[in-house]
Amino acid sequence: MSTVTFRVTDEEKAFIQSMADLNGLSLSELARTKLLEGLEDRIDMALYEKAMKAHELNDESISHQDMLRELGL
Repeated sequence: MSTVTFRVTDEEKAFIQSMADLNGLSLSELARTKLLEGLEDRIDMALYEKAMKAHELNDESISHQDMLRELGL
């Protein structure tokens, strides 16, 4: 397993440690989890934005009423 080091102020370390304690995690587990979640969220958002642009270029949406009519309801 690799080690990654980053610098924080004493106040930031105390805050991060408090949040880790609150969540029953080690400081390392909290930092790793939150960093990876944040990066995954950014990937998800980028994919969403790409899909929305593609949708806007070829919007085949229909209204709820039109869908009900199409389904014979």
